[in-house]
Amino acid sequence: MADGLLLTGKERARLFWLKLAGGVGPSLVLVAIAAALGSGAVAYSMAVFAVLVGFVIATTAKKPRGALMGGIALVAALLVFQLVVAWFVTHPIEKS
Repeated sequence: MADGLLLTGKERARLFWLKLAGGVGPSLVLVAIAAALGSGAVAYSMAVFAVLVGFVIATTAKKPRGALMGGIALVAALLVFQLVVAWFVTHPIEKS
């Protein structure tokens, strides 16, 4: 792939949609799994966060593979964040 200066508008749009799918797609799979397990509000909040950060990933990545790696890293971050929040909510020190 070159620097993209000679790409047509159609090729640029295709490349952007590929990068957007790579940045947002893995996170939306996690959101679908969370929604299927019955966590409605959590799934909605994760979806909004995933789409916003996935858009940032898609616009800053140079190649679709980089966007996919960023999307996978975003899934890991969302999963760790949800585990930490669940641990704080169910921590025994909060029950008095």
